[in-house]
Amino acid sequence: MSSVITAVYEITAEDPLARATDVAVEQSHELPTELAPQNAIDLSLGVVRSIERRAGRPARAPVADPGARAGGARGPRRVVLLGNVSLQDGVRLVDLDLPASLLAALPGPRLGVAGVRELVGEPQHALLATALKPVGMSSEQIAELAFQIAAGGLHIVKEDQGLANQPWAPFLERVPRIVEAVRRANEETGGRSVYLPVVNGPAAGFDEQVRFAREQGADGVMVLPGVAGFGSLARAAELFPGGMILSHPSFLGGFTASATHGVAPDVLFGTLLRLAGADASIFPGWGGRFSLTREQCLEIADAARRPLGGLAPILPTPGGGMSIERAPELLEAFGPDTVFLIGAGLQRGGDPRRASERLVAATR
Repeated sequence: MSSVITAVYEITAEDPLARATDVAVEQSHELPTELAPQNAIDLSLGVVRSIERRAGRPARAPVADPGARAGGARGPRRVVLLGNVSLQDGVRLVDLDLPASLLAALPGPRLGVAGVRELVGEPQHALLATALKPVGMSSEQIAELAFQIAAGGLHIVKEDQGLANQPWAPFLERVPRIVEAVRRANEETGGRSVYLPVVNGPAAGFDEQVRFAREQGADGVMVLPGVAGFGSLARAAELFPGGMILSHPSFLGGFTASATHGVAPDVLFGTLLRLAGADASIFPGWGGRFSLTREQCLEIADAARRPLGGLAPILPTPGGGMSIERAPELLEAFGPDTVFLIGAGLQRGGDPRRASERLVAATR
């Protein structure tokens, strides 16, 4: 069975073949090849498979790397894809092809689309979420906002990424209050809204926060892999069996901001985070205050849901500027196997419950 990992790069250079060859060496031996142990060349050296020169656009270069060099660990696998060359302009990871043996060894999502739908009790319609914010509200105020939005019918009530352990809403106080608020809303309406606190404390306290969220009755957690590391998604899933793991893009924007550097948005938000264990992946939707295009957003959604070995599809979660008025347009573009994330649009007007009800109606 093949163990070759193929990473496809866009190369912006006068001599793309020479640059791609440098990338292959940098990603594998990281020093002149003649200094490498000759008896291990076939097991350790990356190889440029081809160069596709494209007029007015970066060249494409598939680089094959023997899977043995990843050493069976998740971190080195990512190094194989974008290690030292992440520090160099003119090199962008735009696709990858992983062998079945490696796909089977990666964490992948525990719930995926089907599992999240079962968790929230919504078998067919689009899923709707909000972020509890702004930072600065007390635990009581956040819990009341959560109650109103859950009572209005939104499926997922997740915390804002900026919430941590601030004195006005400490984590240990805030989480049980919101759990209780969402439970009361569900009892009142017969709904099945779920609550996801953000795990945003120091690294040493990550496990304790996830365990506390589970013990208090939360339904999963939101993780910031750009801050806590990609492995934090799988770790959260291990600590929270049956819980939803939502990935937030904080600190990841630098990977996708340049057209000639980093990682293509669909690879990062649709593929890599899916491989790492997210059940749903938040990314900036078009038309809001961020810079991704409509085409890029739909490519992310496709990468999140298309066949990938035996891994479950996950829910693309566009956010950042969604409004109730845009809901029909976005639903038509993304389709129902999507989580639509809306924040301020539910709080304008001072009646988040009624606004939530309007959003639900707009997506039916």
